[in-house]
Amino acid sequence: MAKDEERPVYQEMNLLLFQEKFSTENACLEFLFQSRWPKGFQCPRCGHCSYSHVSSRRLCQCSKCRKQTSVTAGTIFHRTKTPLRIWFLLLFRMATSKTGVSIKEMQRELGIKDYKTVWVMAHKIRKAMQERDSHYRLAGLVEMDESFFGPTVPGKRGRGAEGKVAVVIAVSIGTNRKGKEAPSFAHARVVPDTTAATIKEVLKEVGASNTERQTLLDQLRTDGWRSYQRATKDFGMVHHRLVLTNPRDSMKVLPWTHRFIAHVKAVVGGPHRGVSQKHLQKYLSEICYRFNRRYWPQQSFHRLVRACMTTTSVTRNELMAPTEAEACQ
Repeated sequence: MAKDEERPVYQEMNLLLFQEKFSTENACLEFLFQSRWPKGFQCPRCGHCSYSHVSSRRLCQCSKCRKQTSVTAGTIFHRTKTPLRIWFLLLFRMATSKTGVSIKEMQRELGIKDYKTVWVMAHKIRKAMQERDSHYRLAGLVEMDESFFGPTVPGKRGRGAEGKVAVVIAVSIGTNRKGKEAPSFAHARVVPDTTAATIKEVLKEVGASNTERQTLLDQLRTDGWRSYQRATKDFGMVHHRLVLTNPRDSMKVLPWTHRFIAHVKAVVGGPHRGVSQKHLQKYLSEICYRFNRRYWPQQSFHRLVRACMTTTSVTRNELMAPTEAEACQ
């Protein structure tokens, strides 16, 4: 099968169409079925295409090997007790809102008494967003810089600040119809430090390689910090050093990373009223996911549903489990 034929066809959706299409639980279930098996049912055990419905348990039973399969098995909806209509509304809001949605607000809209239920649902969706974006790489010229997130405290700012979490931002730069620079895709990663070894790992993650035939990322634009110099040297990349003499000129020197950083801080400090260091990466992945699909707003809901259907679930206990650092305290 040709690659073009394997690409999914995403349906366009706005609020009115959403309300009309997903007014019942069966409509949501049917949409999940079509998203999981766009060419028709295929048994996960034997690959057979013929099946029958087990309506009492909402299962599909293979006519050949008799294996019973749930449409939601192996997805973020696996064994959920929350109605799919509730899931779909949360998915629609998280997919289409440019600044994200407040969990407290969604708790009121969805009519769910337990705040943690909605919180866990949102994190399951963020996991799908993160895993979906992990398959993609940046290319060409990439602008990179770091930012620091955490409480405002007196003392040193920027690199070496106390109580802050370092985040490396990478934005690939293309050209728009007018031939001017414009951002295409973005990547944000929480890092333990800003050493050359860490920067090198981030570059590998976004697409850099020591083998010319394997890499699409070949140029890096930074503020000249020595860690970037060492990392790009190891990859043999072209490094555009734009040294900052005045911090106020950062928007002129590295415009796209700083605009993205400003957007991230507006989202984190806006609807979410701050984010814990433990879960910061999940929110960064959500912001990157929406940013990377901003040119397909009408398809955003279907794209996110498909991402959720190809991602395994995560439990409340796993989300609430202490980090290694917390466990050692």
